[in-house]
Amino acid sequence: MARMGGGPAGRYGKKQEKANDTKGTLKKLLKYISSFKWLLVVIIVIVIVYTLATLAANVFLKNVVASLGTYDPVSNTFGIYDPVTDTYLNQPNWNAFVTNLVILIVCYVGYIVFNFLASYLSTIFSNKVVKKLRSDLFDKIVYLPIKYTDTNSHGDIMSRITNDVDNISNALSSSVVSLISSLITIIGCLGIMIWYSPLLTAVSMISLVLSMALALFMAKYMRPLFSKQQKVLGELNTETEETVTSFLTVKAYNHQPEAIKAFNEKSDELKKAGLKANIIGGSMGPVMNFIGNLTYFLVCIFGSMFILNGIGGTLLGQPLEIAIVVMFLTTSKQFNRPISEVAQLYSGIVSALAGAERIFKILDEKKEDFSKKEDFNLDEFRGNISFKGVDFSYVEGQQVLNDFNLDIEPGEKIALVGATGSGKTTIVNLLLKFYDIDRGTITIDGKNIDDISKKDLRSAISIVLQDPMLFADTIANNVKYGKEDATDEEIDYALDFANCKFVRKMADGKNTELFEGASNISQGQRQLLTIARAVLADPKILILDEATSSVDTRTEKKIQDAMVKLMENRTSIIIAHRLSTIQDADKIVVMDHGHVVEIGNHKSLLEKNGVYASLYNTQFKGLNT
Repeated sequence: MARMGGGPAGRYGKKQEKANDTKGTLKKLLKYISSFKWLLVVIIVIVIVYTLATLAANVFLKNVVASLGTYDPVSNTFGIYDPVTDTYLNQPNWNAFVTNLVILIVCYVGYIVFNFLASYLSTIFSNKVVKKLRSDLFDKIVYLPIKYTDTNSHGDIMSRITNDVDNISNALSSSVVSLISSLITIIGCLGIMIWYSPLLTAVSMISLVLSMALALFMAKYMRPLFSKQQKVLGELNTETEETVTSFLTVKAYNHQPEAIKAFNEKSDELKKAGLKANIIGGSMGPVMNFIGNLTYFLVCIFGSMFILNGIGGTLLGQPLEIAIVVMFLTTSKQFNRPISEVAQLYSGIVSALAGAERIFKILDEKKEDFSKKEDFNLDEFRGNISFKGVDFSYVEGQQVLNDFNLDIEPGEKIALVGATGSGKTTIVNLLLKFYDIDRGTITIDGKNIDDISKKDLRSAISIVLQDPMLFADTIANNVKYGKEDATDEEIDYALDFANCKFVRKMADGKNTELFEGASNISQGQRQLLTIARAVLADPKILILDEATSSVDTRTEKKIQDAMVKLMENRTSIIIAHRLSTIQDADKIVVMDHGHVVEIGNHKSLLEKNGVYASLYNTQFKGLNT
């Protein structure tokens, strides 16, 4: 239901971001991941298979090298094998060479095939998780109280459902396989290296110590930067949304330079935040590669020294051989690769967690309560409304209604008038339970509205707002928004009743597609369609918030005639600024600073010569001279 207005402005009432909670965010995100645990299990199994294949390839590579034999150089200065002067310590085994080479090729091919399959399934997995997350987020937003959208910028909310969710999607699709593979690879490589040479393994651990220290150091700075980047992006979306939706105003007041300046300032802030975050995040990969290359160099140097000095053998006491050193070079490289990959993914993971935290802040918000304590039969509805001692404030300490009292009889047409800020729209917000009152009671037919479900309550009420809200859909679908099962005949009746003759002149009639914001029809035509929507809904209570303010005088008269018929036998509340539209109201309620200062019909209030008479005479001054 469209916002009635009257609440605090979104961009000025925005809540401050709370402290980061990585552990709590990750725990909540894992609940979504566990929803598709069987697909995740399949991915893990496939990752284990191809990771083991790569680990096994290292052992078979050692066997391939070892099967070529080793020799003892006795006289060759250059260390090149000479069959005349050199003697084999182990003779070449060509059968073993071919066998191990074939197995090695199978391992590599298996890695390629299963790696592709794991990547394919992880993409499906991430899409499923994100689809559920996005659906839950949108469901929560739809059922959030009006207060939330009043106190949070709409651009920031849009940023969470688009950019933040996309960041999670990207992180899941690129990280699931890599993280699982990395964990298995690190454990497997470590086990192989310790088995074949604990001493050479200790040399390789230098990279692990350096990598962990670097990751912990950089993590301290990265997360706040990515959180700020997401926050500023939401603010930039808000700035853009406000400029686009207020485009006519921007043009009319030649405000283009100021709009560009405001956008550029926010864009520069985003650029600075993004540069800091991405420079630090992007530097992780190159630094990790340097550490990996350093380890590669150290294995070569120390491996050669260990062989020459006869130290650094296997756990079974076998001497260190050149084949083992060759295997160590590939295994240590493999050991450092996942660390480097995780480092490169880290910035994306941090960004995703920052976005997830913002998303879960919305998901943790309390929904509107649609439960009911009492049965409310619309067929027995009479329409008696009573406000008793109602106090209300949008912002604590700034009262809008003070001890407000008003009784509306069934079928009565009530007009609310008063200066801007007197509380007219607030009354409607409270009647529809867009906001909860601070003190007092509001009853319908003697039942406290707190005991009536919001679904039943709002089903009994239709609103025609001052600013017409139409969706990018057909005219027919817009008109039947409040009654989805309406027939074509009922839609036609509503359109005729609301004087929407222009619809029949359109090529596609009521099946005409409206653009976003219904920009392909006039403001007055939009208002007529919202009135037709109210006609079709056939409400028990009708609320008109200056419903004819956007139409010309002739059309206004026709709409008023239609409204007279529509308001027959139903309780009607009219929020009016043009006093000429409410002279036939049964009761006119004059408000000032949240109080009722006068009540009566048009004639009696003029005779009283009070606040209403002053407003009326001011508005019509000079018309009869």
